[in-house]
Amino acid sequence: MPHPIHERLFPASRLVAIAALAVMAVSMLATRYHHFSSALHLADTSWAVFFLAGLWFRQVRVLGGLLALAVVIDLGSVWLDGAAMASCFSPAYPGVLVAYAVLWGAGRLAGARLASGSNGLTMAMAWVVGALITGSAAAFLVSNVTFYAFSGQFGDMPAVEYATRTLPYLAGYLSSAAIYSAMALAAMALVNTLREGAGERPDLS
Repeated sequence: MPHPIHERLFPASRLVAIAALAVMAVSMLATRYHHFSSALHLADTSWAVFFLAGLWFRQVRVLGGLLALAVVIDLGSVWLDGAAMASCFSPAYPGVLVAYAVLWGAGRLAGARLASGSNGLTMAMAWVVGALITGSAAAFLVSNVTFYAFSGQFGDMPAVEYATRTLPYLAGYLSSAAIYSAMALAAMALVNTLREGAGERPDLS
């Protein structure tokens, strides 16, 4: 019997889950390190990756692994680019990791709601969209508040001025996270639909 359509938005097997994690990790490597992303004209996938990790997997060990990967990529960037990237590792850097955890948490809440099976596709997608918007806004707030407070780069700049300068960037972060997440969910639905169709195909041999 076919699964409800919103269930196709989740990995349907261990193999699909492993493949999804691998693609997410590679996408972070390709877009987080700015030399690759600039050459390919790609926005950073990190926000979408952490949101989807919460949505699809929800295990804390997945969050920990992705956080470790993000740190390793950033350390590699510093090693390759030296002082040009060293400013990333100010005392405010843990705020970035907390922001990613917030996105993971937003995805986890949406995933739990979808997994309950109490909603149709429209309501399920509304939960995903709402969680992504809320999680992105919260992550943006956490990362920027900690950067302003602890990076030591803003001297006597008033908080209101800093907020005015940084707020316009939220739309870019949100739109890239939304686009990547939509692409990933569509790909997951397609993979699961094809797998389901192949499983129901009669054996004519």
